[in-house]
Amino acid sequence: MIPSPIRSHPYRRRPADRDLPRTPGVELSRVAGVEHLSDPVGPELAGGGGRRRQLVGREAECAALAAAVSALVEGDGRIVEVAGEPGIGKTSLLDHVAGLARANGVQVLNGRAPAPGSDVPMAALVDALDPYLARAPQARLAEIRPDHADLLNNIFPSLRLSGARSLAPAGVPAAARQLRAVRLLLEVLAADRPLLITVDDLHNGDRATIDLLCHLLDAPPRTPLLLVVAHRRRQSPARLRLALDTAGQVTRVAVGPLAECHLDALTQVPLSAGRRGVLYDLSGGNPRYLSALLASALPAGPTSEHLELGAFPPDVESALAAELELLSTTARLVASAAAVLGPEPVDTGLLAEVGGIAAEQVPVAIDELVAADLLRPVPGGGCFAFRHRVVQHAAYLATDAGWRLAAHARALAALQGRRAAAAVRAPHLVRLAVPGDVAAVEALSEAAETVVDRAPDTAVRWLGAAIRLLPATAETAERRIALRVRLGRALGAAGHPRTARAVLHEALRMVDDHPSPARAGAILLCARLERQLGRRDEAAALLRAGLTPSDGARPGDRVALALALAGVELTSGRAGQARRWAAGALGAVRHAGAVPATVRAHALGLLAAASHLRGNRAARGETDRAAALLDATLDGDLREGPESAVWVGWSEILLDRFDSAVHHLSRAIDVSRGAGRYFPLLHLLCARILAYRCSGRLVEAAADCARALRLASRTQCRELHSVATTTAGLLDVWTGVGGTGCPPASAPPTLAPPVVGLPGTLALAAYAETRLALGDPSGCLAVASAAGLPELEPWSQVGWYELFTRAALAGDDPAEAARWATRAGEVAGRLGQPSRSALAASAAARILALRDPAAAVVAAQGAAEALVRARMPLDAAHAHVIAARALVAEGDPDRAGGALRLAEELFTRCGARLFARQANSERRRLLADAPTGARKSRRQPGHSALTKRETQVATLVSEGLTNRQVAARLFVTQKTVEMHLSHVFTKLGVTNRAALVRRVHLAGLPQAQSS
Repeated sequence: MIPSPIRSHPYRRRPADRDLPRTPGVELSRVAGVEHLSDPVGPELAGGGGRRRQLVGREAECAALAAAVSALVEGDGRIVEVAGEPGIGKTSLLDHVAGLARANGVQVLNGRAPAPGSDVPMAALVDALDPYLARAPQARLAEIRPDHADLLNNIFPSLRLSGARSLAPAGVPAAARQLRAVRLLLEVLAADRPLLITVDDLHNGDRATIDLLCHLLDAPPRTPLLLVVAHRRRQSPARLRLALDTAGQVTRVAVGPLAECHLDALTQVPLSAGRRGVLYDLSGGNPRYLSALLASALPAGPTSEHLELGAFPPDVESALAAELELLSTTARLVASAAAVLGPEPVDTGLLAEVGGIAAEQVPVAIDELVAADLLRPVPGGGCFAFRHRVVQHAAYLATDAGWRLAAHARALAALQGRRAAAAVRAPHLVRLAVPGDVAAVEALSEAAETVVDRAPDTAVRWLGAAIRLLPATAETAERRIALRVRLGRALGAAGHPRTARAVLHEALRMVDDHPSPARAGAILLCARLERQLGRRDEAAALLRAGLTPSDGARPGDRVALALALAGVELTSGRAGQARRWAAGALGAVRHAGAVPATVRAHALGLLAAASHLRGNRAARGETDRAAALLDATLDGDLREGPESAVWVGWSEILLDRFDSAVHHLSRAIDVSRGAGRYFPLLHLLCARILAYRCSGRLVEAAADCARALRLASRTQCRELHSVATTTAGLLDVWTGVGGTGCPPASAPPTLAPPVVGLPGTLALAAYAETRLALGDPSGCLAVASAAGLPELEPWSQVGWYELFTRAALAGDDPAEAARWATRAGEVAGRLGQPSRSALAASAAARILALRDPAAAVVAAQGAAEALVRARMPLDAAHAHVIAARALVAEGDPDRAGGALRLAEELFTRCGARLFARQANSERRRLLADAPTGARKSRRQPGHSALTKRETQVATLVSEGLTNRQVAARLFVTQKTVEMHLSHVFTKLGVTNRAALVRRVHLAGLPQAQSS
């Protein structure tokens, strides 16, 4: 029996398979088993009441496809180009548009171009149409002309048009007649019912398929046909790209990388800010690469771009292996050699030696790999690199184990002959070296030291290999200690502080048996990790123990340990102890010989910061000397000692020198690149956040918060993570979230880390400010017990007392507010710091406005001027608002409006949109209440008589009762009291409780109406 042409056709799919739509979001589901977010498309496209949801992060692309389907339903056909990198999600979009079209009653046919080398003309279109043609209405197909029927029968195996005859018009080439016949076939198929045809992998299309698409671009079908094609532009023929770019009716959908915020939806697992950022950077927002990284990245928390990969998920591995299988034998060898040489750009001169092929074969193989978009030229040199790290690893896994080992040996021999750097030889050494190879140990150790800042995970692997290779003898004890100290540093930089701490404690135990110069370094690193984990007491004890044995200790080591201990004491809130240790370190510097300028600046900065916190006015000279030393330091020296800038910046912040602090902190941040400096970089960022916040640069502060959050998450630094989190939440409220200017509905109810020391105090202060800004003064005041105010340093106490003054007034407790304001004034008087005195004066002006608005105006304006001189415009704007409200109570609306306008300008300049809106609303209300044509005229009391209930409310409020107390006294709800009080304000021409109190005491209340 002769087999049917339909069954023998190589691209014929089973009808049962063709009738089942492909699963939408297949590429995204490879990442996490999720396909869509919950955004529905418009109801006009959800035929039959169905609802379809958009793909994750593809709202714009789905909207363009939905518009094309909507136009198709209305009878308008067109061509849609979906272009993007491999694995970016083009197939998911094709599946999405197919499902959307089916829901709207459109006939959908799906096709895919086969792998290159197919000899079937128009294979992609045959794949799409052939299953449908077998069951297409014969009456409709009968309309096709006989000469076209003959051509179509030759293209589509399932098509058996009757009456076909080979009657070719004279002078028309067969290829042109074939294109015209296919176009007419498409018109016939779409005549009765709109038709959608999707073609995937068009870059693999044969010449006839490309000719057909170009023909359809020149002569579009006249019936409702939507053709959606997906391709990789890098691999597509130039004439296809040109035709798509120059055609007017093409809808172009460029599928770019996903945004970082979409990673959580794709992975369905909680990601820390640090790991989310690393995964996004490594994957480039590509779903397929993200899937591979999630499944194979070793260790579980990658922290650098040079990470080790394991096995890939089967679907990702098969997709990448399919690309490699299409290569010639020589090209596969070159790709394998390039994979062995690593993810870095490959020197083509090594490919022949590593691959074991003739040198003259390499250029042709590279051309093939570039055409397949596996390798890409590196701009500015003659090197090539894989298009992605995941592709390189797939090529590496595709090699046989024995060939791979031999290739590493050939690569190592070639690199040693070229005297390559240790970091270049290390990936091969780690696979080839045997225990006892001391030369390999030295090379791996040297290589790890060169990459620890940019690739700490790689350094961890190389140092671990070096420790395993080094023989455990008495002669190698000191070397083993040094390697463990380096390993602890690399583990800490890679985001594994607990493991690093265990390694360093092991190194310290080994030092007890074999004294080593690495002892001080191990103690310093271990103490830093203890601080990173929030264990400051343990860090201080460790540093004290390191300072105890004075015999044989090097002066430089004692200076470093003393400075570290002073820093621990200062961040723990013990400024007196910090000053003593910093002074001791400064004295030891004089006996240590030649020490870097950063060390002296570090000691002076710590000494000055501790002194300023304790209210020592004589420490300005120490700050000046430290700043001068820092300015004279070269960038390379500052990069080795960035902690000096932390404390110089802090001492300048405490002196209101915010611009100078930002300058010094920014310089240190700019040079502190690399994972090994994450911890000091976090401290630098947190100090600059405070400087930005105090100086009213809220946008810059928010940017630093985002960066600090990412670093703190990566390094598991809980305390500084808390500072960045709470400050970011506060700035979101002040500046408005997402550009809307609307604060969030709520803030975190509690703080996770214990509130101790300087970082905890900063975090708690930001949290309390957030509660107050969100309208929760009681929540703000509740923080007082957690803050431990009596134990705080004077500089911090003034800020807390001013904050609680505002909170008590917002909570209708003027007596409590007066107590807080008095405390602020007392502490500020002892401290003698201009900005602290101005903040205390601002708090006093708020209390003064309750009984003497005229004096409050003078006090608030004086505080505003002092705050402007201190470069604190945000606080100055608040002082202007206090003055404006006192002026309203004085009956001077014009001057009050001017003060509010100035406050609004300052708030806007700082980026504090919340306060700017409030000032604007208050000014507009004041203008609306002002008498027409009045200019500096005192407002006449009693616009209209009060009702009996309003008189009762006004009287009780004037006696100092809160709204809650008034409600209880009158047996009404608090909302009712607020309504009556609002009416009282309007009728009496006042805008706040202070003005109402003054109005009642000076002029009494107008006669009440009968209720």
